[in-house]
Order: sequence, then C-alpha cells, then structure tokens
Amino acid sequence: MDAAYAEDVTRTFPLSPPGRHRLVKAAETPRSATKPLDAKRAAGAAHAAAVTWAGDLHDLKGATILLVDDILTSGSTLQHVALRLRAYGAADVRGLVLARVPWSG
Repeated sequence: MDAAYAEDVTRTFPLSPPGRHRLVKAAETPRSATKPLDAKRAAGAAHAAAVTWAGDLHDLKGATILLVDDILTSGSTLQHVALRLRAYGAADVRGLVLARVPWSG
C-alpha cells in the first residue's frame, strides 16, 4: 500500500494514506467460517454495522470505491459494507478479493 500511495503522484487514484485506514471496525463481530449460509449473511450484516468511515464523508460523495478483502466465502460482508458505503454517498462500490473459499454444496 505504501508503494502504491507513493507512485500515484498525480492523485488520480487516491488511496488511504499509509497507516491511516479509512474503514475501521469498532467492535468484534461473529466469525462466519464453517457456519451455514444464513449465519454467514448475519455475520456479514453485523460486520458492516460495526464498520465506520474514518475519513471525511465528503470524500465519499460521488466516489467510486474499491473494497479489497482477503477471502470471499459467501460475499455477504462485501455486499453489506458496499451497501453501507453507498448509503454514505459513494456512487459505485466494487470488490476485489484475493481468494475464494470453494463452494461446499
């Protein structure tokens, strides 16, 4: 992240400043690993409810946001956080995940 921040000297693609996260989870939330789909959805909603925007809310107005997550299980957390950012005023929220848990059936 630090390298990407330093490379964007034009600020064409603004990133969170190094060491200053924009999304902050203020409380512990239930883990969704090994849980059934309904529990995963509930955990995703709880996670989104615990997340707050630590930056200036004016930065979100009309912005396109890229959410990066380490692993996708059901997609519920990404979906609920995206809905929250849209409610804050983001015009578009996209997701990028590094890995996906295989469907178990």
